[in-house]
This record gives sequence, C-alpha cells and structure tokens, in this order.
Amino acid sequence: MEAVYTSDDERFAAMCRALANPVRLAIVRYVWHHPRCIGNQIQLHLPPRMARAQSTLSQHLKILCAAGLLHAEADGPATCYVLNHDQFDWLCRKIGALRD
Repeated sequence: MEAVYTSDDERFAAMCRALANPVRLAIVRYVWHHPRCIGNQIQLHLPPRMARAQSTLSQHLKILCAAGLLHAEADGPATCYVLNHDQFDWLCRKIGALRD
C-alpha cells in the first residue's frame, strides 16, 4: 500500500526535521525560557559541547523559522526570536494523533 501524504503530513515532517538536531532543540529550549532574545544571547548560552559559530547558529535559526517554529522580529539593528506557540500547539496535537 502506498502512503498518502497531505499538506499536514508535509508540515508535520518539516517541523520534525527542524527539531531533529540537538543544537536546534537547545535553541528552542532557550528561546522558550527567554522570549525576544537575540542571536548573540542564544549563542552564549548553548552548551559548551555544541558548535557556537555565528554562521552555524544563523543556519539553525533559519531552519527553525522556515519550519514555522520560531518567529524572527526586527528590533532596531537586532533580530529577536520568539516561539510560535500556535505551531507548537499544532505539532503537539499531531504527535498525540499518532496514537489514534
């Protein structure tokens, strides 16, 4: 039987791929506890064993934003990051529906 994908399936998979990296999970946890933080703050608070290069962090943030899990908001010259709670609520419902 061939799998049938819906746009919800694609959205769900994109979010899961975005979260399938320990650095991105650490970023999400930090942003959860520090809304409206900037990239430099995130970078300084990543665990020491994780890559901390600015270019790497920027790529991770780009992936999380593209998946809709984070919002990037301009605040003067800085970019602030906040969680997209609606997307996380949707993701939690989809994960719960896997049991059904």
